[in-house]
Amino acid sequence: MAWLRQHFFSFTLVALLAFVMLVSYVRFMVLHDYVVAYEGDCDPYTESCFVGCEDDECTEEYYYFLIQKYAPNVQAQCGPDITDCDAAYECLPEDGEQCEITYCDPMVDGEETCELFTEADMESETESEEMTEDDSVEISEEESTDSEVLKEEDEGMLDGSIEVEANEIMSEEL
Repeated sequence: MAWLRQHFFSFTLVALLAFVMLVSYVRFMVLHDYVVAYEGDCDPYTESCFVGCEDDECTEEYYYFLIQKYAPNVQAQCGPDITDCDAAYECLPEDGEQCEITYCDPMVDGEETCELFTEADMESETESEEMTEDDSVEISEEESTDSEVLKEEDEGMLDGSIEVEANEIMSEEL
């Protein structure tokens, strides 16, 4: 008994630690009582979006918003796999106040992390797409002209022009 009095603090600390671990296990693993946060696809033309990079050099950007949902709601709506579930990326009425979508705010998050395209950006992108389409049309017209010439040459070869060309070559050699 004297040994227990000497180590009372250690036993109490170990018992409390075990109790906290048991309560945490039940809360998180059994009841799923936590909030999940993930990124959803965002349209920079209609919403103020966060900007992310696919790689370290940031050669390709993507736009996203943050969504936070209560884990049991997500699991009830989508099942165990939420990656292919559209309901996971929007706040539904049954979510109540336990769902939040966060869009980028340049005043809070900084202008480097936010992107909102204006009408001028849309017009310039449309013009660049039209120029690209015009270029591809010109190229395809050139290719079709080249292919018509090749077809005519091929047809000529089939009409016996091979013999004529062979005779011309032989006469040049003599």
